[in-house]
Amino acid sequence: MFSGSGDRRSKLKWAIGLSPLLVLSIYLAIPPSLGDRPTSTVLNDHDGNLLSASIAADGQWRFPLCDSVPGKLERSILLFEDEYFYSHPGINPISVLRAIHQNVKQQHIVSGASTLTMQLARMLQNRERTLLQKLLEMGIALRMEVWYSKEELLRHYASLAPFGGNVVGIDAASWRYYGRPAHLLSWSESATLAVLPNQPGAIYPGTSMKALRHKRDFLLKKLYQSSEIDSLTYVLSLEEPLPDKPFNIPQQAPHLLTTSRENAEGQTLNTTIHPFWQAKTMEVVERKHKWLKSNGIDNLAVIVVDLQNGKVLSYVGNTPDPTADGYQVDVIQKPRSSGSILKPLLYARSLEKGIILPKTLLPDVPSFFGGYTPKNFNLGYAGMAKANEALSMSLNIPFTHLLQEYTYEAFHQDLQKFGITTLSQPPGHYGLSIILGGAEVKLWDLAQVYFSLYRKLANEDSYQISFLPDAEKIPDVELSEINVWHTFRAMTELTRPGTDHSWQNFSSSQLIAWKTGTSFGFRDAWAIGLNGNILVGVWVGNADGEGRAGLSGASSAGPILTELIRLGDYDNQWLEKLKPFSFPHQTCTASGMLAGPACEHTENMELGPEAERSGLCTYHQHLWMDESLTYTVNHSCYDMQKASQQSVFVLPPKQGYYYQKNHSDYSGRPPVFPGCEQGAEEVLAINYPSANAKIFIPKELQGQSGEVILEGSHQNPNAELFWHLNDQYLGSTHGEHKQSLLLPQGQYLITILDAQGNATSRSFEVVSDPSS
Repeated sequence: MFSGSGDRRSKLKWAIGLSPLLVLSIYLAIPPSLGDRPTSTVLNDHDGNLLSASIAADGQWRFPLCDSVPGKLERSILLFEDEYFYSHPGINPISVLRAIHQNVKQQHIVSGASTLTMQLARMLQNRERTLLQKLLEMGIALRMEVWYSKEELLRHYASLAPFGGNVVGIDAASWRYYGRPAHLLSWSESATLAVLPNQPGAIYPGTSMKALRHKRDFLLKKLYQSSEIDSLTYVLSLEEPLPDKPFNIPQQAPHLLTTSRENAEGQTLNTTIHPFWQAKTMEVVERKHKWLKSNGIDNLAVIVVDLQNGKVLSYVGNTPDPTADGYQVDVIQKPRSSGSILKPLLYARSLEKGIILPKTLLPDVPSFFGGYTPKNFNLGYAGMAKANEALSMSLNIPFTHLLQEYTYEAFHQDLQKFGITTLSQPPGHYGLSIILGGAEVKLWDLAQVYFSLYRKLANEDSYQISFLPDAEKIPDVELSEINVWHTFRAMTELTRPGTDHSWQNFSSSQLIAWKTGTSFGFRDAWAIGLNGNILVGVWVGNADGEGRAGLSGASSAGPILTELIRLGDYDNQWLEKLKPFSFPHQTCTASGMLAGPACEHTENMELGPEAERSGLCTYHQHLWMDESLTYTVNHSCYDMQKASQQSVFVLPPKQGYYYQKNHSDYSGRPPVFPGCEQGAEEVLAINYPSANAKIFIPKELQGQSGEVILEGSHQNPNAELFWHLNDQYLGSTHGEHKQSLLLPQGQYLITILDAQGNATSRSFEVVSDPSS
């Protein structure tokens, strides 16, 4: 009985004795947190240099956890704060005993015996300094040492240490006080930073400089005495000045920083931005902005992409001028009206479907598509324009006719496949205007599309363009290489702005495939181009959408593109070197279509197999002519033994009328021999109004009534036309066939005839009465 009682008492004593060890073991087994304080978002360029950074959510310049502590800073911090850091378990017993002795002797706190790990614990706790708090910091320090390596603890200390004001961590401190990264600091500069966390509220650059110098020099002496630096370095370090006014954190890519923060708040992003290209782009943007601002144009954006890998070399989302309205907006990522910048894509897809060949003639005449009436930028008409020239000249009317044949529904789908992400409405919302600025696009998407076109031509994998190192592979564009090649070839013929307009005269000029665009109301000016090495995309305008007279892609965005693209490496043979294998075809020189039996003048053109679907030339005809080769004849009116068959280039009357004005050698269909019959539709056309048109006639500026201007055309430029309105004779016209009439509201029938009796008619309605 007594024996059993003794055993229980013995076990109880053991349990009581082991309890503190058990509690300590459990305590140490709990991993401590190293904090989750908000940090700045930091962008580095591809060389690791700081591009831009944002202040943390709590108003501190606190960069994300550093990857490592530079050697000079590490030795300076440890020698000043915790010389035995790599030896102790988080608490230095010798320092604790020494601190107790000093504090008791002096009757106040002289030393806190804090190790670097304990200081880190205090930073994370951020509580009032008391004896109890000191004991708690010791316990946390022990747990930290159990769970984390010395290197991790040092990195966290260096990243969370206060350096005065709202500067936290060595990375932010190095940029704020010395304007460069921590690994480039000298011994003197490293020593200065090392002593700042000791009293950051009282001693930091710009305040108590005498005390700061004393601490720095004290640490430099310790570095010298411990053989970390030699005597010469020590003497020179003492002479180095202390930092005074803090530097501003670099902001070389502020808009990219804003965009990056949406998905990477508080992180360090190593980007593909090239320091040379970013600096040059910023320089050009700042200079051009001063010129544009004088015309009330506040904003512009530029992106430069490496064609070899899709890496973004420079990213300037807007002007850095804080006095410019809307300067904060990253326009590279904002949808804007496209203007004509999408025309190359319709040209390429129309080649791919066999709707056109590179030089196929497209109508360029006054045209009315329901309620939509496109105009060319120069307000003129060529009658017919070769497709490649219509692209290089950016003619609106030919491309509207081309889109009508291609269909805007199919093109809407194509644009989405190309990578245009801003088409949020169904095709009918845009209609035919989608080719002339009726849709919105982003400069980022445009850069992606034209990069993908280049990669297709180069027969290389396409990637998602990116400002981050890891690029994502994406599918190729749905085009054959030869049609991309013809598209780029046409884009090289675009006239360049300013002093570059005669670029083809200089052998050193670069071969650039490029396109400009201007949106309705002069709100957006675009330019995008490539030279086989880099791609440059430019947008100019006002972020709030306000238009400005004189704003155009050619005059505003084009000069920025050409100035930047000339800075890159280039090979003027790049396009020819990339020319893919294709099939030779005979095409008609005049019409650009596949040569038919009536085509006398032809040229070889290398095309894809889909070219066969475009059909033979329909504009060259074999016509029977009289002996004088003046009239067309037939069996009903002429002895065909005296006739001969001739090849004649004949356009429809309306197109021929305008074509002849620009091509004096064009004579059209020869007149019919007297007494012969010919269909009116072959020689006559009513240019305006369109069939069943509803015409609204506004008042003129002075208040007088406006007039309706009727217009017709004839195959023979010298023909006389006779005009009738509702069976009432109006008179005749020669050369330019127009009638200006003041018409009241009502239904009308216009009829025109020629001397041979050919006639054509058209109904229209005037829906407003200008006399009321």
